Amino acid sequence: MSESEDKTLGIQSEAIKNLKESDERQWDAIEKLQNRLPIWATTVISILTFFSGCTLTYAVMLARTTG
Repeated sequence: MSESEDKTLGIQSEAIKNLKESDERQWDAIEKLQNRLPIWATTVISILTFFSGCTLTYAVMLARTTG
């Protein structure tokens, strides 16, 4: 093999290695996205947290004014 062929082969093997690493990173990102809660569940939890906070605040304010 000539020097240019060796250089080309080295570049190609490095490109293949980079593509494999990129592919692994993409699959990791996809798996992380699949393991999340759906948006509707996150929204429901946020709304329930808001209302429980409002209720607790109102209860504390009511307790302070009456007693």
